[in-house]
Amino acid sequence: SSGTSVAATAPAPVGAPAPLTPVSKPNGGVILDVRRARQFAAGHARAAINVPVDGSQFPTRAAFVLDPDGRIILYGSSDEVERAARGLRAVGFLELGGYLADPDDTETLQPIDLDELEELLGSGRIQLLDVREKQERDDGYIPESRHIPYRRVRDFAGELGDDGPVATICQTGARASLAASILAAE
Repeated sequence: SSGTSVAATAPAPVGAPAPLTPVSKPNGGVILDVRRARQFAAGHARAAINVPVDGSQFPTRAAFVLDPDGRIILYGSSDEVERAARGLRAVGFLELGGYLADPDDTETLQPIDLDELEELLGSGRIQLLDVREKQERDDGYIPESRHIPYRRVRDFAGELGDDGPVATICQTGARASLAASILAAE
């Protein structure tokens, strides 16, 4: 040995997270609406992103679409907000901006059924985005659809143009709602 020594220091422990506090406005933050897709569609705050907290993939899906350095404001029931905060903190979103106490939930999305989708596709009055992952799409897809995985929708939002309404589809609806919320926010 050369006689030199190196001292290592342990990282500072992370303390308990600060309690979530109510906010009246997002003040530059992103509203993360963690309610179920149908509740979100029926009424949500302008520019809110919908990632339902129900389901095991919530933290991963949220991490794919949120800016880790951005201010995140949660919206949902108190139980949903608490579960969402735990999930977000587990994937590294340690500083949350609070929860929206009384949102202006006048924005809506319009779910459509398969018959209506078929009619709209046949008339060319709608753009259809398949937001599943490539391996899922490889198993089968609607020929008129364009493939953009939900986690990449924001990157391609500007390319969709004004060729009419956009419908998003996936296997269960959760990613379709998430993608639709991103497009509406953009």
